[in-house]
Amino acid sequence: MRFPLLLVFCLLLFVNTLHAKSSLSELRTQINNSSKSEKAKLYLKLSDHYYYANNNDSALYYAKEALLVSKLNKNDQLMLESYIELYYNYLLTSNSKEVRHSLYNAKKLAYKISDTTQICDILLNLGAFYSENSKFDSAIIHYNESRRLSDLIDYKTNTIQTLIGIGEVYYERGDFENALNNYLEASKYSEAIKDNDIKLSLLIDMGNIYGDDNQIEKAKSYYNQAKELSETINDKETLSTIYNNLATLYQEEKNYTKAQIYFEKSLEIEQSKGYKDGIAITLNNIGENYFLLKDYENAIIFLRESLTTHRHLKLETEIIYNLEVLTQIHLATGNYKQAIKCLNEGITLSKKLKIKGKRSDLLKLLAEYYNKIGNNKKAYSSMLAFNALKDSVRNDAKSTKIAQLQAKFEAVKKEKENEILRVKNQITQDKLEQEKTKSNFLYIFSILALFVIILIVTLFRSKINTHNKMKRVYGLLEDSNSKLKIMNTTKDKFFSIIAHDLRSPFNAILGFSELIKNEVKSGKDLKTIEDYNANINESAKSLFTLLENLLQWANDQRGVLEFTPIQIDLYELIQSNLTIFKLKATDKSIKLFSDIKPNTVAFGDVNMVNTIIRNLISNALKFTNENGEIFLSTISDGNFIYLSVKDTGIGISKNDQDKLFRLDGNFTTMGTKDESGSGLGLILCKEFVKKNGGKIWVESEENKGSKFIFSLKSA
Repeated sequence: MRFPLLLVFCLLLFVNTLHAKSSLSELRTQINNSSKSEKAKLYLKLSDHYYYANNNDSALYYAKEALLVSKLNKNDQLMLESYIELYYNYLLTSNSKEVRHSLYNAKKLAYKISDTTQICDILLNLGAFYSENSKFDSAIIHYNESRRLSDLIDYKTNTIQTLIGIGEVYYERGDFENALNNYLEASKYSEAIKDNDIKLSLLIDMGNIYGDDNQIEKAKSYYNQAKELSETINDKETLSTIYNNLATLYQEEKNYTKAQIYFEKSLEIEQSKGYKDGIAITLNNIGENYFLLKDYENAIIFLRESLTTHRHLKLETEIIYNLEVLTQIHLATGNYKQAIKCLNEGITLSKKLKIKGKRSDLLKLLAEYYNKIGNNKKAYSSMLAFNALKDSVRNDAKSTKIAQLQAKFEAVKKEKENEILRVKNQITQDKLEQEKTKSNFLYIFSILALFVIILIVTLFRSKINTHNKMKRVYGLLEDSNSKLKIMNTTKDKFFSIIAHDLRSPFNAILGFSELIKNEVKSGKDLKTIEDYNANINESAKSLFTLLENLLQWANDQRGVLEFTPIQIDLYELIQSNLTIFKLKATDKSIKLFSDIKPNTVAFGDVNMVNTIIRNLISNALKFTNENGEIFLSTISDGNFIYLSVKDTGIGISKNDQDKLFRLDGNFTTMGTKDESGSGLGLILCKEFVKKNGGKIWVESEENKGSKFIFSLKSA
């Protein structure tokens, strides 16, 4: 029986939440001297320290202490990290109930703080959890949701892991074609990110596919590649998996002695790590190997120990493998009572888990059982059921289909490599030709230029001086003219806003206040007065926002706006703005998401950056329909942090995009609920981004939403 590899990567997936190791004495001293808000972080560091020291009890104790302190402080982020730490430790103890409980609590908190990256990771781990517990339908649901969100935020690593997970579910169900399709799609994604762990997983999964299709040499090739890679990166857990799978191949070649060597290597690693599920699977394989050697006594000892552990861990798929081999031993030794008991349980489990391949194998053994006890009628009906199921699982075209898919994959890969080589050769040849032509041209040009220069110097020396004077005067006039145009444009914009955009809110305030006055004198209808007052309040808010932008813009134009760059935690700044706009978003049933992590630090003027973020979120809310979504995210290239505000709103046409950020355009449109604007917000954003040494731009399509991106210097 071969190992799937996804759980190995689930142990690595939340690496960004783990904490740096410190000495135990130093950490304990810090806890005694720390405030309540810092204790949770220190408890998590201690838990992490013991986790790596294989002291699971202590690791669990400090993870629970971190969770308790985080709950008392109502710190959602640290509560999330505590549940993830608990998940890791419960996973090592194979406590399925607590593993599931920790993941579901972590998922609730991730959704609460709108951390999309963590949501993707947790859903992936839930998929792996259900897959390991043979609940394949639930596994597929969680994998698909994880992939949907990963594609939404372009989280390629998680997309690859979900494809591998889905492939392993199909593999366990005996659907090798769909398994291979998912592995190949994951392989295409992985070419772009150069991840050894992912490459290792795919090599093993491809080996599993070819091994189960009896293409032994291809399977060995993939396993040996995986073995070399795991030895290079010192990944012992994965090396144990590869030893186990290679041993299975040698079994199929009837080289049981060599198989025993590899099984024992795998068991040694599993026992050193204390992984109960891995030990149980390897014990099963050793028992099966003894059976093939006809050493039935040792075979039963190893298989029963494996079965006991699998029952304790509730790993129903592995239980089926144990029962199959035990059935074969009991049939060989004439213990038919135990044989039919194992068969009935195995067939029931394989039917429940929809594992057609194993059910087919067990039906064949059932036919053998009935034949041995002399019930030919039932033996015949069991054989018919076996053949019918076998035809539905492994049809004649399967091997051909796999070969075609692999050939197509290899051909496309080879064609890409050849195309790249041809392009490189062509570029090299073109460069050589260009250099030769350039050299000849420069030689001729130099001779001609020498004669021209001598002629110009001789005939036009005096005229050059005059021309230079006129050029300087002309330049000064052009500068003055440009500044005058800018001043006129600024003045026109200023008066346009005063004449139009300030008048509308004031008219609304004056009009509705007059109506309130009349209503108080006459009807005194409180509902009507409340409606008028709400309109006045909305107009006042609009007026306040407009005046704030107008004053900042005017100060910027006059050069009196202070610029004080400091280190800015974008996570805290975004969270404060999300809180401000939460009510407005709720009014339009719009979801606000952010995957910006704590300690995402940029360098700039905090007031200017806050104004930029506020205007971009306000615009996104204004032009997004009800039930829409707005995502805030950041990426970094080392020198700059790129912050984006993406909405699912009405979008902007290409023609209108050219009018944005321009002072002379005065471009403004009404929102999805007829919200008004001055067009000044984006102009102010552009000015402030420029002062902070960055750039701002938009990516948008009509009816598909918009994405505004601006850059800030990294701190």
